[in-house]
Amino acid sequence: MSRIHTKQSPGGAYQQDMSKLASFLHGPGTKLAVFYPNGCMVAVFPNLVAAEDAVQRLHNGGFEEEDAVAVSGPDVIQAFRERDEKEGLWGVLMADLSRFIGTEEVYTDHDLERAGQGAGFAVVRCPGDESKQRAWETLEPLSPMVARHYAMSGIEHLKGEL
Repeated sequence: MSRIHTKQSPGGAYQQDMSKLASFLHGPGTKLAVFYPNGCMVAVFPNLVAAEDAVQRLHNGGFEEEDAVAVSGPDVIQAFRERDEKEGLWGVLMADLSRFIGTEEVYTDHDLERAGQGAGFAVVRCPGDESKQRAWETLEPLSPMVARHYAMSGIEHLKGEL
């Protein structure tokens, strides 16, 4: 299950903590209100156990604990709810535009569908070419269903989708 917790605020109301994904990304990981975790690789696995195994291998391969995380499907869904709440109408418009032109939001829709089916997600910070290559060399043999790297220059589709 996701690691979403509630806490009581000083006024007595209950608030939800950020999803594990949003905490890892230090916010919603958006660019123009569309999911875009710049400098990160996202790999989708059939379940959380496989994603946790992938992250353990990344850690064993030299990635720091704070640079790679396994995220459950419910947590991914919660992260996107948080994004939608934060971005409001602007986010809805940008998401619809992205869907219309067939860019990032289409991948988000696929990820949300997989999340609802129990997929697990491995997310690793790899902002440079060397770290991206090292991460992919670790993840590729594990046969993720989908893998992509988000960079300033665009999304590199490493497996699946295209």
